[in-house]
Amino acid sequence: MNRKYLLLIFVFILSATSMVAQKGKSKPKAKSSGYDFQGPYYEGLARVKTKLKWGFIDSTGNVVVPLKYNEVTNFDGGVAKVRVGTKWGLIDNKGTVLRKPTFQSIGEFVNGVAKVLLEGEEYYMNTEGMRCDKNGKHVVQGDY
Repeated sequence: MNRKYLLLIFVFILSATSMVAQKGKSKPKAKSSGYDFQGPYYEGLARVKTKLKWGFIDSTGNVVVPLKYNEVTNFDGGVAKVRVGTKWGLIDNKGTVLRKPTFQSIGEFVNGVAKVLLEGEEYYMNTEGMRCDKNGKHVVQGDY
């Protein structure tokens, strides 16, 4: 009787282990597109990665932003943050650089404004890459 229970427990553990292993074996969809990684589409563009470089493609698979960045974020409000080395910058959805990667960090944009860190000092930046106050008003003096 005990052998039956032991056998049932063994079979249960073996089947549970194989189910978990099967989940880990599934290949990501991006492999079929030729990229190591392809994220979901945000504002019509998806992040893609090949050989440690990131860029963006449109819904037809055309490269809109070349794969040249060390890291990118999804588009939000028409802009995405991009990293080269340890510095962050800002691009628009056509790949135009709004701010070269010179920032130590760029926070999340809230109401069109993000906190940035540049050479140890905190500032605010709008989605056009212009320095502004925390309410989004453009600051003419002291631009980056």
